[in-house]
Amino acid sequence: MENTILEMQKDLDEGHFIAFVSANENPYCAVMKSDELNFPDSKTVVIHKNDGRTTIINLNFIIEVCIRRVGQYA
Repeated sequence: MENTILEMQKDLDEGHFIAFVSANENPYCAVMKSDELNFPDSKTVVIHKNDGRTTIINLNFIIEVCIRRVGQYA
């Protein structure tokens, strides 16, 4: 999963992001190309944003990882 997510991030175009979607899809976490990702274990991703925020995601609660356009919901 780590390699797949890092490859998706590397290939992001302007105006796109990686969405980590939970079962209720609201909220989901967005990863931009400039964000720093760390994988402390196979089920956890830590996202460091440029503005200093850090988000920790347990991948057990994620049902989909996809690329979306900014402004796109579904």
